Amino acid sequence: MPAMLDDPDSPTIYRMSGAQPYPDPKDPNPQLPPDIVARQVTLRDRITIATLIPFSSASQVPTSLLAYLCDQLNREIEKGDTYPMVEPMSLSQFGPYWFNNFAAVMLLGNIAGIEEVVENKDWSQECLGSFYIKPNYPGRSSHVCNGGFLVTDASRNRGVGRLMGEGYLEWAPKL
Repeated sequence: MPAMLDDPDSPTIYRMSGAQPYPDPKDPNPQLPPDIVARQVTLRDRITIATLIPFSSASQVPTSLLAYLCDQLNREIEKGDTYPMVEPMSLSQFGPYWFNNFAAVMLLGNIAGIEEVVENKDWSQECLGSFYIKPNYPGRSSHVCNGGFLVTDASRNRGVGRLMGEGYLEWAPKL
């Protein structure tokens, strides 16, 4: 059996079981269900507003944000405590690995949607974290999902992980 879970070199697994419609792996611009939209949240300090922005593919994400998130994940990989990878990922590996089925990015502020996420931002100040949702296994078990979470270095201990977990619990059953 080929490597599946958390192997950036393995082919993407798409959902083929559970409720229809199933995603089309050949669709260059996959659409999210209509009830998965940007989600405004308030951080632990009860003052700071942030937004979880859903993405259906890496092509929707500004390259500079992809690079920032790739760097953050590589720091986690190098620590060796949370992700199973041995080697850091290249940017060309990271985009498809993290964003190929579904991912959300938490950014500071009240953001209406992906059209407001543009290049030339200081992502170390604006990006709080990200998570992905993808099928755990191929075939008949592809409706069972898995998630990966990443809280950025500057955003630790602010409630970001919990808020992303709440977004995961809301969105995963809809995918």
